[in-house]
Amino acid sequence: MSERAPSSSLLRVFFGVADLLGAAVTLFGIFVALPARWAPIDLGGSLASVLLLAAGLGLLADTRWAPRVTRIAAGIVLFFGLATIVALATTIGFLSGIYGPVGRGGVILFAIVVALVLPYLVVLPGAQLVWLGLRAPRDAKLESKLEAR
Repeated sequence: MSERAPSSSLLRVFFGVADLLGAAVTLFGIFVALPARWAPIDLGGSLASVLLLAAGLGLLADTRWAPRVTRIAAGIVLFFGLATIVALATTIGFLSGIYGPVGRGGVILFAIVVALVLPYLVVLPGAQLVWLGLRAPRDAKLESKLEAR
């Protein structure tokens, strides 16, 4: 497989640095900022951090495996980002519906959290997937066999 990330070196460096920062912030958030340990969060966040770290290093080094790892990492972050947005939106609806004017403070707080989370957990991984192309890379040997027919 000889696929590389698209040629724009400025975007490659930007996404590589963004992935490295995302890995660092995720690890900091899990192991420093959270007050208690919970295995699903620790393991899931650590896996996402390792994938982001590998994607960032691969993009900065312009390796052949970087696009594949970046697609996987961006897909995982996008999935959990969308799940987070849905959970927060559901909570906003619940607070607004059950508590009415009294829950307005909670609604405002969760709306701010949505606004802060959206760029990093939805827009950035979505932009990476668009930049890399949404289709999976094809194997060069298989492609040459198909062209020979």
